[in-house]
Amino acid sequence: MRLSIPASLVVMALPIPLQAQFWSELANPKVEVTVVHPPGLGLKVERLAFAPSRDLNSRELVDALTADLVQSRQVEVVDRAHLDAVLKEQELGASGYVEPATIAKLGRLLGPSVLVIVNVNRSDLSRNQSTKEERSTDYKTKQETIRHKRASITSLDFSATVQVVDLSTGRVFGAQRLEDTPSLSNTSYEGFPAYPRDSDVRRLAFETAKVKVLRMLLAWSEVRKLTFFDDEVFGMAKAHQRLRSGDVHGALDLALEGLDQSKRDAGQKAKYYPRAQYNVGIIHFSLGRYEEALPYLRAALDMQSDASIFQTALKECQEAIDLQAALRRSERRSEPAPARAEPKPVLTVAPAKASPEERLQKLQELYKKGLVDKKEYDAKKAEILKEL
Repeated sequence: MRLSIPASLVVMALPIPLQAQFWSELANPKVEVTVVHPPGLGLKVERLAFAPSRDLNSRELVDALTADLVQSRQVEVVDRAHLDAVLKEQELGASGYVEPATIAKLGRLLGPSVLVIVNVNRSDLSRNQSTKEERSTDYKTKQETIRHKRASITSLDFSATVQVVDLSTGRVFGAQRLEDTPSLSNTSYEGFPAYPRDSDVRRLAFETAKVKVLRMLLAWSEVRKLTFFDDEVFGMAKAHQRLRSGDVHGALDLALEGLDQSKRDAGQKAKYYPRAQYNVGIIHFSLGRYEEALPYLRAALDMQSDASIFQTALKECQEAIDLQAALRRSERRSEPAPARAEPKPVLTVAPAKASPEERLQKLQELYKKGLVDKKEYDAKKAEILKEL
């Protein structure tokens, strides 16, 4: 039997510094910061084509991916009609399986791009029902009531694979297996309800698979929420009001003014000084200026090393910097290699052919030294004399 413990009792059990941090997180507002992740492949894809789908399920997933990729405007997608025409014209087939020879030929026909091969291997629906007995006691009459909660469940066993191939080299950039078992249920206390629709469960699996593939191919953003202090001291409340109104740069100006004031005014409570540093760092963070945010967040943590709010923000900022560096590396990998200069031709002059007289003289010298025998000497001498 699980007991629920009120939050007030949990707080009472915490040490005093932890209690203060707990209430700081609850009492202060949150600010959204954006962290950008590089593509899972580790390189920036600029042009791609989807291999022909071998069945309806695979085609459905490819259609959903194509729509999102086109809408993102981050990558050029080769038109399917164009790809099918190329395959048909070159008699390359459209079975969903692409041979190495086909990949090489497609690379020559389509130019620099990647081929994405998506295959849904399993999409099996199942239905089952369950009954759960629930007991409750009326606190006035002390009478026990028994009810039966019935559920109708629709589940899907889903499996797919995705491969990304460089058409210029035939190298597999990345491969991933997508597994999922989503389910939906309807419940009722009056008999078994209708089953959830098959299409709704399938949509869950396909949406999850689509997100995973897109994160392989494209950079993606994640929004995280961090604490912002809105104390009346050092202009923190005014800075937060600017943030709420959408004036982030105005908020930064007020936070910097408050930080300068904190360096001149030593008469406030100790907790406000690291908060003034921290707020400036958080605003830089929200503007995507991770490197500029870092020293302020470090300064706040140096002033109060046990503050979990500061620890979390610094960790998030360092991770954002690492991800930004990984994104830059992926973009550099995608840049074409510099063209190699063709070696300049070296002019060579063939040595002039020796005259018959010179050759006859050379032959005589070889004969005198014993380097050719009498028979060979006579045969060579006869050939030279014919030229004369």
